[in-house]
Amino acid sequence: MQPIRLGLVGYGKIAQDQHVPAINANPAFQLVSVATQGQPCAGVENFRSLGELLDKGPQVDAIAFCTPPQGRFALVQQALSAGKHVLVEKPPCATLGEAMALVSQVQEQGVSGLFAWHSRYAPGIEAARAWLATRTLQSVQIDWKEDVRKWHPGQAWIWQPGGLGVFDPGINALSIATHLLALPLFVESAELRVPNNCQSPIAASIKMSDARHLDVRAEFDFDHGHDELWSIEIRCTEGTLRLDNGGALLSIDGVRQAVSEEGEYAAVYRHFQQLISDKTSDLDLQPLRLVADSFFVGSRVSVEPFYD
Repeated sequence: MQPIRLGLVGYGKIAQDQHVPAINANPAFQLVSVATQGQPCAGVENFRSLGELLDKGPQVDAIAFCTPPQGRFALVQQALSAGKHVLVEKPPCATLGEAMALVSQVQEQGVSGLFAWHSRYAPGIEAARAWLATRTLQSVQIDWKEDVRKWHPGQAWIWQPGGLGVFDPGINALSIATHLLALPLFVESAELRVPNNCQSPIAASIKMSDARHLDVRAEFDFDHGHDELWSIEIRCTEGTLRLDNGGALLSIDGVRQAVSEEGEYAAVYRHFQQLISDKTSDLDLQPLRLVADSFFVGSRVSVEPFYD
């Protein structure tokens, strides 16, 4: 069977650190071209734009998008119009409306699409989901705290409108929560703390619930220091489940559990391969909706300016 010929749009930190190694390790894919305005990717043909890649590059079957969410909508539309399968890095777009339009276009074009909520593929997630399926939930506490200077050095786009600020990592926690919990979540209130020289929040506190009034609370911080805290604790009548290190570690009542050994992006691309094979798509909008609703109902508090 011939490998899926893949083009990559955007060759920044996430593409270099995660996407390209995962692609190269999966024999089902062959990375044949990259569109980037920065440094070129070694070993493949490089182009300055997606249009140039499509017009002048080698034939591709699918395209993975690793650009910032602002401006990504038009690029993904262009790829879909050309009949390509698409994998879109999170968050899929700068607005919920754009993401909804892409869902419709994927269906209309008859191709496969994946909104790549990569944290859902962390090693402990599926084991956690299986355990929770037969438990009675009581409360959920999310703490997602890291240093933006470490994970997004010099990336000014993250503080601009559409850049999401602390919700760029926080949406990873929301993607896990919406995958683990059976019922949709709704934002009841939010406090967004925005540096007075930025447009997006550096920290946020969110209160959510579902139709059964489950108490779900999240604390996001983008100025936490180098010791990351990526945890989700779910209290149930039958015990307490805790995910740490972004879902890489799973404990139940304080006892460490066995988890998958597969990395997040290896699992993302394996899933994308299966979607293409099955001629289906996975385009969940729930994490992005929760972020949009947090901005919609949240109060804004001005805090000290941020300097990288």
